Amino acid sequence: MRRFDPIATLRHAILVGTAMVAVAGCRDSDPTVAAVVADTPITTAALSDAYARLVLRAGLPGGDAAVRDRVLESLIHRQLVIQEAWDGGIRETPEYREEEARVRRKLLIDYYVERVVFDTLRVTDEELRDLFLRANTVYEARHLRAGSLAEAQALRRRLLAGETFEALAREVFADPTLARNGGFLGEFGHDEMDPAFEMAAFTTPVGQISEPVRTAQGWSVLRVESRATRPLLTETEFQTRRDPLLRYERRRQRTEARFQFSRRVRDEVAPRFHEAALDRLAALAAGGTLAADAAETWYRTPLVTFTSQQGGRRTWTVADVEAQAQLAGDEARAAVQDEASLREFIEGLVVREELVARAKARGYERAPRYEQTLAEALAEWVFDQAQRLLRERFAPSEDTLRAHFAAHRDNYLTPERVRVHEILVATRAEAAALKAQVEAGADFSSRSSAFAALARARSLRPGSAAAGGDLGYVDRAALGMLAEPVFAARPGAVVGPLEVAGRYVVLLRGNTQDPRPMTFAEARDQVAEDLDLTYAQARLAEHVGRLRSRYRVEVRPEAVRRVRLIS
Repeated sequence: MRRFDPIATLRHAILVGTAMVAVAGCRDSDPTVAAVVADTPITTAALSDAYARLVLRAGLPGGDAAVRDRVLESLIHRQLVIQEAWDGGIRETPEYREEEARVRRKLLIDYYVERVVFDTLRVTDEELRDLFLRANTVYEARHLRAGSLAEAQALRRRLLAGETFEALAREVFADPTLARNGGFLGEFGHDEMDPAFEMAAFTTPVGQISEPVRTAQGWSVLRVESRATRPLLTETEFQTRRDPLLRYERRRQRTEARFQFSRRVRDEVAPRFHEAALDRLAALAAGGTLAADAAETWYRTPLVTFTSQQGGRRTWTVADVEAQAQLAGDEARAAVQDEASLREFIEGLVVREELVARAKARGYERAPRYEQTLAEALAEWVFDQAQRLLRERFAPSEDTLRAHFAAHRDNYLTPERVRVHEILVATRAEAAALKAQVEAGADFSSRSSAFAALARARSLRPGSAAAGGDLGYVDRAALGMLAEPVFAARPGAVVGPLEVAGRYVVLLRGNTQDPRPMTFAEARDQVAEDLDLTYAQARLAEHVGRLRSRYRVEVRPEAVRRVRLIS
């Protein structure tokens, strides 16, 4: 197997990935081909799409043939890099094969859902007119957020039993404003909230408690305080806004239909967990350990059993689930925080496996559009990988980095940092109780000792037992959403409870470390990033020029001139 050894390219930073249809042996007279790189054509449709995207996203004036020609050059550069990567054997690498497996599954599921679910959706005139009314309606509402349907139902029962939004908001919200104001959202209008939330606000009678509403952020229970629709809406206004309303409603319908379809498939395959194995896996995910001599047996342990339309009753072991999890996205894996989210994640893996099986049973793997979309997605991945390696290859030398650092020392300072100690627990109530114990200390020393002891005993964070919850000195970027309350607190203050991905933290705020000049070692990555574009661009352009002499590049002016320039 040849080693993948890509050469360089110059990529326009504002150009997004663009579809190119690879058709071997295209005719010289083909009016749909704008250029050919080696044996791969760049179609006029691809050029038109890339040009339109660039004009719209960059805010450029339309109708400019020079911009169109620059876009074509960037597409040629892109294909040159992809061609070199192909010739260098990237398709034989383990990384490519892993990406191909992941993309095949994702696109096959998308293709199946497109035909089985989306092709049946229709937006009626009545639905558009209802949406037009919603688009001219403003609301005032308050809500409570939950991580699951069961939690949302429990909150609704408590509200109906007489508990108040004000009391419950203090339990469920990490956001201090929502916690203090009873989940009051103020006034909002169309497309300012999740579409499902907005629909509930439009249909729930004012003053009543809604049923649980699933949103992109989880689940909500809401009460509409007021609702007002602008009077004197005209047919002319409706027709003017019809197209954007239609696009919005199609997106909303697709999102909801996909979710409901996934739930139906889940119910059909009926996953049943082996609870002892699930409990143990959840404990390991939370930072537990597994003895080396028990690992082999553990990975063979049955974890979930389900029914497939194609294969009957099946059982996945822990090893099977881990293999399936590698094909899921990083975001989905990162969302697993506790046993409930782990259960939901594994159910999602089971559903995806079933959708893949159903798509294959229909022969969708052989559909021309699926194959084309797969080729485009893999070409984009190849380009991204090649570009990353090329940038590393043409990185500035160490002497260049040091010279730039010496000439611009004032630009490189460490950010302000604070010493932070953390306890991570499963519930807000537990976090509040721990906070109260720490705050009973009379001074910082006693609070710090109590905090460390509690962190060793109670924190879910791996490593807390050894470090006593000490995270060291951290800057705002490292703290993310926690930065504002931590940096605003005084040294010695206990901050929290604050929600972090379904769990809760209590933080002890220590001393402040003021900004100071960085050493070269500390600043090196930032210096390299600062020099990346300015230093690498000329070198990369030279290599693209050499590539053009290596591969056949043919531009077809007549076809290019026929590409429509949007105005």
